[in-house]
Amino acid sequence: MTARRTVAAIAGLVVVAVAVLVLGSAMGDTGSNRVHSPMEGRRAPALAGTTLDGHHYELRPRRGTVTVVNIWASWCGPCRDELPLLVHSVKNWSHRGVRLVTIDTKDGPVAARTLLQEVKAKDLVAVQDPQGQLAVSWGATGVPETVVLDEHGVVRGRWLGQVSADWLDQQLRRWAAA
Repeated sequence: MTARRTVAAIAGLVVVAVAVLVLGSAMGDTGSNRVHSPMEGRRAPALAGTTLDGHHYELRPRRGTVTVVNIWASWCGPCRDELPLLVHSVKNWSHRGVRLVTIDTKDGPVAARTLLQEVKAKDLVAVQDPQGQLAVSWGATGVPETVVLDEHGVVRGRWLGQVSADWLDQQLRRWAAA
């Protein structure tokens, strides 16, 4: 009986070790939040709704335009920290056809507007998603999450958690028009 338990324990450890290796390779570099998403290489889901400033917005691919889509909420600390980085990076890349569109999920418009004012991003396109349905349709498992789309609206990269400036710059170098 003890030998069987030992074999079962070893087999269990092997399964866990293989799972860790597979998950680690799927995430890329150790410690990276970049993930391979089943959405990569496919057209992005629809993104339409009312923005925080009350206008209707619908994301449409534009020739020569790379789109960074960020899913955030005002109650999310990492979102608060990353918004200035996103705005700054996209501003630096706007001459190369890069735009930023965000989904403000499970949030109230007053709190969201206040945060955007605080981080000097009040002109940011922020589609409201009070129930979280839009974020779910984009495959979000939490906030923040960032997705990069090429000029055809195809998902090219996904980052879970607070985005890395290095990863974002790498994506924009790769996909932005020359």
